[in-house]
Amino acid sequence: MKRTLHSVIGNSQRLDGGAMFGNVPKVLWQKWAAPDAANTIALACRGLVVQEPSGKNLLLETGIGASFEPKLKERFGVVEHEHVLLSSLERLGLRHEDIDVVVLSHLHFDHAGGLLAPWAPDTAPGLLFPKARFVV
Repeated sequence: MKRTLHSVIGNSQRLDGGAMFGNVPKVLWQKWAAPDAANTIALACRGLVVQEPSGKNLLLETGIGASFEPKLKERFGVVEHEHVLLSSLERLGLRHEDIDVVVLSHLHFDHAGGLLAPWAPDTAPGLLFPKARFVV
């Protein structure tokens, strides 16, 4: 078996385009990211699954996830209700329990939020990827 790389998609969000592009004028950034009437732009949270010849599975980045209660979900512009990354893993024949190493570039919620189980009322968020070693 060779090492294989798979691009995976996580939850997406919509945030203010001006905040995302900083001091870049809107006339420039709107060519690449069209804003809606509220000036928000679509943002994808993508990750990478690396399947090693040894059978180890590595996940690079988890995205924003689906662990926010409804008010925070709306505040941070999370689009989907379900945990999209888990569905992406399933399409590869993997479950979160099959991931051996999770690598995160940093611990901001839009990169590490996918570590948590989907939001459920009256339930504390649970950590996914129980076998994984975490590298930041």
